[in-house]
Amino acid sequence: MTHSVVRIVVAGGNYAGLSALKQLYATLLATPSRQANVQITMVDRRDGFLHYIGMTRGITEPEFGSRLWVPYATVDWLRDPQITIKQDRVTEIQPEFVQLAGGERLEFDYLVVALGQSRHGPIGVAANCKREFVGELAKSYEQLRAAKSVTVVGGGAVGIEMAADIKSDFPEKAVKLVHSRALPLPGPFKDEFRSSVVRILRDEIGVDLVLGQRVVSQNPASADMMNQEKHEPESVSATASSATLTLGNGHMLQSDWAVRCLGTFDKRGVVNLPSSTDEPVFGGNGIRVKDTMQIDDPKYPNIYACGDICNRDQVKLAGVAMHGAYIAATNIAR
Repeated sequence: MTHSVVRIVVAGGNYAGLSALKQLYATLLATPSRQANVQITMVDRRDGFLHYIGMTRGITEPEFGSRLWVPYATVDWLRDPQITIKQDRVTEIQPEFVQLAGGERLEFDYLVVALGQSRHGPIGVAANCKREFVGELAKSYEQLRAAKSVTVVGGGAVGIEMAADIKSDFPEKAVKLVHSRALPLPGPFKDEFRSSVVRILRDEIGVDLVLGQRVVSQNPASADMMNQEKHEPESVSATASSATLTLGNGHMLQSDWAVRCLGTFDKRGVVNLPSSTDEPVFGGNGIRVKDTMQIDDPKYPNIYACGDICNRDQVKLAGVAMHGAYIAATNIAR
């Protein structure tokens, strides 16, 4: 290093990014032996933390939803003079700098990549500030409130939560959950657990389950079903009103409001880190990392990845993201 200040950049400011920043603050800045030669920059396209875990309930209960967004400006410890928050979109990660949409390059000595994954709206959030977010919630709520029948497509965790929250808050609505497999909840779970989910949804909450059937067409199609490659997934809606859904067996479902909860999109297009090994830096389940959360490539000992963007766990969870961020930040601070 030819400069006196250690530059730490955290790319992403939600569960993983904010947790990494908090641990860096706690170990480097909020101690009697405060490190005066450290400058930490966190960059996120939003101006606040979004508590994504509550998104499905936020759509069914907008007043609750409005509390899911916490502006960074309201968090006292983020006002530390050695912490900078930049609101911008990360467009590329290079070995020595992070490129922002606004044209700025952030050079770093250490980098934490915590960009997460993307989803189509309304679960994926395009808003950059709380006012926009509250407006998005209100729009989805009004569409939902006006519907007498709702179909949720996709029986993963988000689809299950969406169907359950709608039926719980609007018991008078006819709510269907369509999933292509015989049991919901893909992933490393036992069928006994999946069967208990079916029982609770069907018998206790009252959701009508359509299992073992794939939706092969929908009229009208939601925006996410069309060619949207030029748009960020969050800005593309996966909902449709007055929709007819055709299943693989030919059966047709009529729905006043349909919402597709069909998975996530990774950020591999942003990560431009050439591999020095036989394995790509960005593998099938995310950026390959070591137990230290460093990228699993000897070329990048100063770059860490945590949260949904890394391959540490098959099931992407907020708690796992926060724990990985704690490990990454602790190792940087050593």
